[in-house]
Amino acid sequence: MSYTTRLDRTAIWVGDKFHYVITVDYSSEYEFVLDNVDKEDVNMDPFTVVDVTKQTTPLSNNETRLLLDITLANYLLNQTEAHIPQLSLYYFRRGQNTTSAEQAAAESLTVSGPTVGLRSTLPPNPADIRDSAVVISWERSRWVVPAVGLVALVSLIAWLVFKKRRTAPGPDRRISMEAVRARWASGVPSDFSDSQTTMKFLDRSYLNLKEYLSYYLETDTAGLTAEEVKEEMQRLGASSDVTQKVAKVLGACEALRFSGDGTAATAESARGVAQDVREILSLDPKY
Repeated sequence: MSYTTRLDRTAIWVGDKFHYVITVDYSSEYEFVLDNVDKEDVNMDPFTVVDVTKQTTPLSNNETRLLLDITLANYLLNQTEAHIPQLSLYYFRRGQNTTSAEQAAAESLTVSGPTVGLRSTLPPNPADIRDSAVVISWERSRWVVPAVGLVALVSLIAWLVFKKRRTAPGPDRRISMEAVRARWASGVPSDFSDSQTTMKFLDRSYLNLKEYLSYYLETDTAGLTAEEVKEEMQRLGASSDVTQKVAKVLGACEALRFSGDGTAATAESARGVAQDVREILSLDPKY
């Protein structure tokens, strides 16, 4: 098991948000407990936790990669650098008779945080955040010309933005959908007898199908479950037949991917998923 840490910025200003990314590579004999790794439970004092996202990705050699992305905000003053506190990630070892976290003793991986530079527009040890200034009053008649000029400038900017939106060509969804279709087709195995090959195929099919649906519906479906995708398609007025088929395929993939038992993915069920996915990926954009 190994981990690395990364910051998307080496120095930040007061009020800035930045990403602190922890990457952990581990073998199948371990399983991390991520229920308590969220915005409310993660303590990154003196920084404020804005958001926490977690993602696991299967790797070669029967390994898995955990990607933990923590969005932090900085509100520190009069400091040139700060150390991100350490974070403990809990996991358990899969034993011969152990199938869940409740049945195994938890262990922890302590991740040491890096140091980030802090920047501020304030001078060192300022007496006050705002210096006093003498306010010079203008006669009301003097404000007419600047006000007219400001209104004209705002109107010009709004017109230019509107014109750019009207004339700028948008991305062609059909090209993106064709790329997803070709990528999926190139990864369909000729034989589904090997359970590991079948599980990898189901993983790719699940991700490719949700990416295709994002172009098809013009809405982001990457983070939705099968049931949520079904509800979104019904809300957008998609065909009932297509909606039911999509929900069936995504539900089957989720059941097989997250069952934890690679043998559950039979050759017959995998071939059925492949046929349904092939039919769905032949759909043209909805709008």
